[in-house]
Amino acid sequence: MQRLLIDRSTLDLIAADAQDFLNVLNAAGLHQASAMMLCVMEQLQADRANLPDERGDAVQSPNPG
Repeated sequence: MQRLLIDRSTLDLIAADAQDFLNVLNAAGLHQASAMMLCVMEQLQADRANLPDERGDAVQSPNPG
């Protein structure tokens, strides 16, 4: 699946909404869905770490993959 390139501010908005949704899943006691959403949150954090900084250089993650 091809991934779309997005900017840092868009990714920050997505991550904030995802965190809100994760909180709702936890509050509702939906543990399996919450665990899946936590994986999504981890991927969002990894994607943010790999975004280019203001100079255009991508930040290298110590754990590729």
